Formats: sequence, structure tokens, C-alpha cells
Amino acid sequence: MIKILTIIGSFSGLMYCLYQVSNITQINSWYEIFGFDRFMINLIGIICASLTLLVTFKPNDPLPWHWLLLLAFGVLIIIFSWLIGGLFIIAGAAVGLFDAI
Repeated sequence: MIKILTIIGSFSGLMYCLYQVSNITQINSWYEIFGFDRFMINLIGIICASLTLLVTFKPNDPLPWHWLLLLAFGVLIIIFSWLIGGLFIIAGAAVGLFDAI
């Protein structure tokens, strides 16, 4: 259950950030249309979602598989990506917490 929620949340956050980046219509006017700050926020969201997917698919190899790490990634995805994706990851972290107790 934890892995399913984490995969759904991180994949949806990744797709949301990629969709936001693909909405750029003119590459030469990022600052006017899209804003470089929004691009950087989406880039950080893509990195957080990718790390969460990496933790899910390869547990304990690059980063440990722990509910506290999932909680941190969930909060980061809420801040930098998509609210619903982060809530799925936080729900997975809550299930992991209840399994640990």
C-alpha cells in the first residue's frame, strides 16, 4: 500500500511539473511569459519527484526507505510541484508510520 501511494503521488507530481515546463510557448521570452523562477521551481519539483520514484523502486540503495524520508519528500512535492501528489506521498508515509508502530 505504501509503494502504491508513493508511486501514484510521485508520478503525478513529475507529470505535473513536466506539463508546466511544456507550456512554454516561446523559448526566447521565458522571463516575460513563464518566468525563470517558475522554471526553477518546476525543476526542483522534477528532481524531488524523481528522487521519490528512485527511493520507491530501489529501496535502501541510494536513499533509505523510511516513512520520515517519504514525509519530507511529500512536503517538498507539495511546495514545489502538485498538492494532490504530495498528499498521496504523505498518506503513504502515514501508512508507513502506522506499520512501524
